[in-house]
Amino acid sequence: MKKLISAAVGIAFVGGSLAIAAPRPDKPGKPTHFDVKPVKSAKAPKPLKAEEPKPESAEKVAEKTQKETIKADIKGDKRDLKADEKELKRLRADLRKARGDHDSARIASDQAAIAKLQADMRGDRTDIRDDKREEKAIGKPAPKKVK
Repeated sequence: MKKLISAAVGIAFVGGSLAIAAPRPDKPGKPTHFDVKPVKSAKAPKPLKAEEPKPESAEKVAEKTQKETIKADIKGDKRDLKADEKELKRLRADLRKARGDHDSARIASDQAAIAKLQADMRGDRTDIRDDKREEKAIGKPAPKKVK
């Protein structure tokens, strides 16, 4: 049945395409003109100039890469957190369904999964906060301890 439908659609498509492309018999078609552009001669590519890096201290370079790494970690953690929130929504819907069906085994397993996921999410949130705090602290001198 699918082959028959596919064949019919294909024939209709081809017929419609040909009908649009063919000139009308009552009107003479315009002569077609092709604009031919001259071919440009190939130029040799310019040699690339070697860029000399600006003199930076090793500390600044290390700080920059460290900050970029932390930002990437934060983005990944946030993405994981959003996925966990969607999973939590799904688990809560499953829990409501299990409660409606009075299925105590599913209720218990869903509640355990929700509790575990919520604990993971709390940990992820604290990791994000710690990473942000660490990112701000990079490059600043450590606070002096008072005796």
